[in-house]
Parts: sequence; C-alpha cells; structure tokens
Amino acid sequence: MSQKVTLKQLAQILNVTPATISKALRDSNDISIETRKKVKALAAKMGYRPNIMARSLVSKRTFMLGVIVPNLQISFFSECVRGIYERVRRYGYEAIIMVNDENAENERKNLEFLSSLAVDGILIDAVPGNANHGILKDTQKMGIPFVSYDRSLDTLGFNSVTIDDEHAAVIVIEKLVADEKKRILYLGPTSGISVLKNRYAGYQKGLDENGLAFDPDLVIPCEIDQINAYNSIKEFIKKNIPFDAVMCVGGMIAYGAGKAILDAGYDIPNDIAITEFGDNDIVARLGVPFLTVYQYPYKIGSMAVDMMVGLIDNPAKHKKPVHKIIKSKLIYHDIGIKRKL
Repeated sequence: MSQKVTLKQLAQILNVTPATISKALRDSNDISIETRKKVKALAAKMGYRPNIMARSLVSKRTFMLGVIVPNLQISFFSECVRGIYERVRRYGYEAIIMVNDENAENERKNLEFLSSLAVDGILIDAVPGNANHGILKDTQKMGIPFVSYDRSLDTLGFNSVTIDDEHAAVIVIEKLVADEKKRILYLGPTSGISVLKNRYAGYQKGLDENGLAFDPDLVIPCEIDQINAYNSIKEFIKKNIPFDAVMCVGGMIAYGAGKAILDAGYDIPNDIAITEFGDNDIVARLGVPFLTVYQYPYKIGSMAVDMMVGLIDNPAKHKKPVHKIIKSKLIYHDIGIKRKL
C-alpha cells in the first residue's frame, strides 16, 4: 500500500510552508493564482487527499456547513443552493444539502442529523410555523450558528438574507393596476413565516395605495402545492365572482392556478393575468405570458454563506442579528422572452 501524501511533503517539494499549501488548496485569496496552480498540480500528481479529521482536530472545526432547502424541484431553491455550494467551496468548506419538502418532521430530522455531525453552521429556508423552534434554539445553544435565507426567522434572532417581500408585492399590484386590472385575487398562505405574512401585507398595501378596495372574497388561502392551487381556483371560478388577475405567492401555486384558469376557457393574460414570486421555470410550461418577482436566488445563497463564515470566524462581532435585503425586480415573461420592467 502506498504511503499517504502529506501537506508537509508537498510543502518541502515546493519550498513553501504547509500553511501555504493548505490555503492554496482552499483557493484562499492570500495565495497567488500561480502558486495555487502549482500546488494543485503537484497535489493531483502525487495523489494528495486532505485528512479532514486531522484538520478538524487542529482547527476545532469540521469545515462542513449544513444546508436545509424546501424543494430542489423549484428553480428558485435550486439556484439558491447553487449560490451556496459554489460560495462554500471558495471558503474551503463542504456543503451537506438536505431537503425538508416543506414538512416540519422532515426538517426536524434534518436538524438532528446535521447537529450530530457537528457542522460548523446551518443555512436554513425553514418550513412555515413554529413546530421546530424548540430544536432550532437547542441546536443554536450547542454552538452551531444559523443563517436564514429567503425566509427570515426574526423571532429566533437568526441572521438572514431576503428580499423585501412586502415592497415587492406592492410593486406587483402597481404594475397590474397600470395594466388596467382591478379585481386582483390573492392566492396562497397568508400567515406563518415572514415571507407569507409580508407578501400578504404588501398585497393589501398595494391595493390601498392604488385606490382599490380590499375584498376578502378575493383572498384564497391554499397550500404551497400546485394541485391544491388548481382545485382552489377551479372551485372559486364556479362561484362566478369576477377577477382579472391572480397574485400567487410562488411558482408552484401559479402553475396550478394558471392551469385551472386555462382549463376553464379563459385567456391569460387578456382575461386573467398571473403573477408569481420566484421566477420558477414550471410556470413557463403553461406557455402563456406571466409576471414574476425575480429574487436573485444565486445572490441570496452566496450572501448567506458570507454571513455564515463571518459568524464562524468572528462570533464576538455578531451578537445582534443582521438582516440583509436584496433588491428584487419584475420580469415579464412573454412566451419565452423575458423582459425586465
């Protein structure tokens, strides 16, 4: 059996310190690009593999970050994870991706598994409700910091990276009114996590600021699920209550709503316009124009990692929770052509 190659051996060959070799392999900005290339080439040639356990014992870190995501089938979440993963690697960490499927029990198991691995931090897009607030607090007490991305957990005091959901909803209403839509239906949960509460608050505020009266008959609560959204709109159409636009809290809901509207024989967007948050690819499958709030998911993910590494490296400087807001934008999808508004 061949002997395991060490950092010290690589350092001796290149006449540098083991610390330089370690930083070069982690793409540290402290090391020149030329040196990084030389180190990586030699490491590959000699078959070097990092000793994660030894590294952890020395640094008191595992260099692993847990990432909990609701649903990788949704383009918004997959782009967030891409931003997280690529940023994590730049810092010399590895990411352990886990999916909660918008299910509190799944999320609890995710948290238990990640804490058992003693990850250095957890980035979480939490399920609605407070079912897991107890285990979240307990995990934090173990010394594992959290950063919320997309959905903030203000009551737990976690750092977070989100868009301004209330303001984004107001802008959506403003655009629909400019397009002469006056009976705007709200579809989705109206309470729970901050994202849902803020989008609903923005819906109400947008109506008020644009001279439209709030009509409770035009608020249709539904689950974050395309089938439930489809059935909710199907049943609402049977009531013959007029509406000419639908604000959906997410892409899965927008797809279900759009399908129900088309199946009922209506034209989108001339009869009924569709809007959604997240720029979800699934909505484009309807083959009709729609309006989306683009949230820069890749940027949300990468900024969440920056925030997490700051917490890990300098915990004393982060005693108060920080909430960073990324500016969103409206995009009109005109049958395959995206147009920024």
